[in-house]
Amino acid sequence: MHHHSDATTLAVIGAGSIGSRHAELVSQQDFCALVAICDSDPQVEAVANRCGVPFYRTLGELLCHEQPQGAIIATPSSAHADTAVACAQQGIHVLIEKPIADTLTAARRVIDAAQQTGIAVLVGHHRRHNRLLREAREVIQRGELGPLVGVSVLWAICKPTEYYDLAWRRQPPSGGPALINLIHDLDSLRFLCGEIEEVYARASSAARQLEVEDSLAISIGFANGMLGSILASDATPSPWSYEATAGENPHYFHTAENCYHILGTAGSLAFPQMEIWRYGESAQRGWQFPLTRHRLPVPRGDPLIAQLAHFCRVLNETETPLVDARDGAQSLAVALAVLESAASGRPVTVPAT
Repeated sequence: MHHHSDATTLAVIGAGSIGSRHAELVSQQDFCALVAICDSDPQVEAVANRCGVPFYRTLGELLCHEQPQGAIIATPSSAHADTAVACAQQGIHVLIEKPIADTLTAARRVIDAAQQTGIAVLVGHHRRHNRLLREAREVIQRGELGPLVGVSVLWAICKPTEYYDLAWRRQPPSGGPALINLIHDLDSLRFLCGEIEEVYARASSAARQLEVEDSLAISIGFANGMLGSILASDATPSPWSYEATAGENPHYFHTAENCYHILGTAGSLAFPQMEIWRYGESAQRGWQFPLTRHRLPVPRGDPLIAQLAHFCRVLNETETPLVDARDGAQSLAVALAVLESAASGRPVTVPAT
């Protein structure tokens, strides 16, 4: 492998659907270099061969032969904590795919390992690197919408039947859209609107008849007093989801619709078309007066590459993590609270991690 001597060396641990994408992205950039891939599945060796790097079946074997500066952990989430702790003990910084772990206890092990060893932990909530989401946050923080009163999220998509061929996706504790998909949206809501204090959820598995939910209705209370709601289903043909509208992933059919509507006392924002609605220049306010619509132009970019560049800058100590272990654990806490509420039929206060 020929790479720049100043390139950051990275290994990918777990090279399934997202891990193999990370491996390919790492090998394509000048600022980093892929040095190895590790996966328990021998078929993944094909990915390593394609990237021209050594392939290891176990983490122990990889750590014995390689000394990367950083590792991208994309194993099933139940193995995230053990893998991250093993890397931390070798002084290897980690970018952990979301969710940070499958339980808060496991997440806390990662937080503790980072504190004890001084390694950097980043959690792969890559949407925070999406320019559209960053611009939406800027709009809110500049006060263009005024104090926020509410947010409405629609996540409605049709997963292909074969998606659920993988057993972990259709079984607790890691399966179902709340922990696989909505954790992204919950993290994005925290990024845009601040901490989530309480959730109240109803779940249904009527459409797919699986052990895990396919549809959810979630009521959200934020620390700043604003309210939110999420209606979610992975069993419907629909143009309204982050994946379909934000246009960051070529694997989805893309639509020019909105998936989030953010409401403030001075204006509202339709995302990701980035349309701000408010009253005109006159001081008159009321439902009888005309609203103006202003669309913000936002350049597109691949957030996975932006996240990768950020990881390398963190490793070279020129930036601090955008989503550290504690932050990733907090988004997990919200997603787990959603499932707890759906199971108990009661509102759940989100614990602070």
